[in-house]
Amino acid sequence: MVDSTGKKSWICIRSGQKFPMNFETEWTNWEQLCLDCGEQLKFSADVSSSWESCVTDLPGIWRYLPLIPVNEQNIEILADSSTPELLPPVDAKPLAEMLGVKSVALLPCTEGPSGTFKDVEAAVVIAKCLDWGLQEQPLSWHSTGNTARAYREYAIRAKLQSFSFFPLQCLDKWQGITSNQNHLLLAYNGSFQEISSLAKEYARHNGFLHLAPLHWKLEGKATLAYSIMENLPTTTCIVQTIAGGYGPLGMYLGLQRLQQWEIIGESLPRFELFQIEGADTISKLMPLNRDIQETDLKLPLNPFEPTLQSTNPLATFSVVRNLVCSTSSNIASVSVPEVQAQAESFEQYCREVGVKVSYASEKCPFIAWAGLMRKAKRKELDPNDEIVIIVTGSSQRSGDIPHPDQIINKKS
Repeated sequence: MVDSTGKKSWICIRSGQKFPMNFETEWTNWEQLCLDCGEQLKFSADVSSSWESCVTDLPGIWRYLPLIPVNEQNIEILADSSTPELLPPVDAKPLAEMLGVKSVALLPCTEGPSGTFKDVEAAVVIAKCLDWGLQEQPLSWHSTGNTARAYREYAIRAKLQSFSFFPLQCLDKWQGITSNQNHLLLAYNGSFQEISSLAKEYARHNGFLHLAPLHWKLEGKATLAYSIMENLPTTTCIVQTIAGGYGPLGMYLGLQRLQQWEIIGESLPRFELFQIEGADTISKLMPLNRDIQETDLKLPLNPFEPTLQSTNPLATFSVVRNLVCSTSSNIASVSVPEVQAQAESFEQYCREVGVKVSYASEKCPFIAWAGLMRKAKRKELDPNDEIVIIVTGSSQRSGDIPHPDQIINKKS
């Protein structure tokens, strides 16, 4: 394991002044701004321009611990080789033949403790909670299920106390969890649009520290870029289903840092991003060349995939648009029939190569695959493309669906 204690810091872009990774710099300063002049801070890691200085022998995302802005003394609490959040890319030659491209690899992200893609994010967020000394502070968060489920699993490992808010209609996303009275489930019997303000007010009233860590959502996703570039440095295209777009934003952050540290060159992969029709706010707004308004937000009453309900586009639309433009990327909507037509064959292939994914448990990665197949049929992919598909979604859920510890009903 590489010991980089003391080798990481935040640096003011204007003055070059260094700030430590602590509660004052990070928690009270979500925008990552210099505490003296207000200029943007950037993360600094003391690594050389080679992968040898960037990796460890730890499992999951912690392979890239020298590149992650967390202190290292708590990582052994969170790292577990039996449930790695991230595995190396898996070659998928038959999928490349189906798409008519040079190569396709699957990047598995569903073998962590929650069995969902959100584990790569949760691992970093809970590591920061330990960094900030929040062991005695009750924590809370809200989501459609996956983010809260992942945060809860890591909070259990870290011996924290937590409260997870989620829509009652997403209760099945908690199937198979372990009951734990220090980590309670609070289901809201109302619309998802209202859950953020409700959870924050409930937390304020009850003395919880409510985490809605927009910047820190990116840090775990940056490790996906590290894995891709370490293992497949000639990748030309990264594919993912998105809701708010934190996945590609995090990967873009990771790619920019690798350039900054001279580990990779100037040429970056493009992104092919997909949204399901009915929850495709970003895709629909992209061609209109204007800013997003709250009335633009699309959240269907009966969603095809509930975990893709998100109010995040209100915060992310402009930066996702900038990413798409600066990397010559694309974002498109995919219809439900297109997904259904391709789902069984994609799931079967993933199973054959040992990548855990389940259409019954969650449909996210199947949306991206259906979108890719449509582009292939229209001859919109370059035959020389070297594609990496981020396997979001979930592994097969099993076990009982729990009863919420509390149901919060919408006030009439």
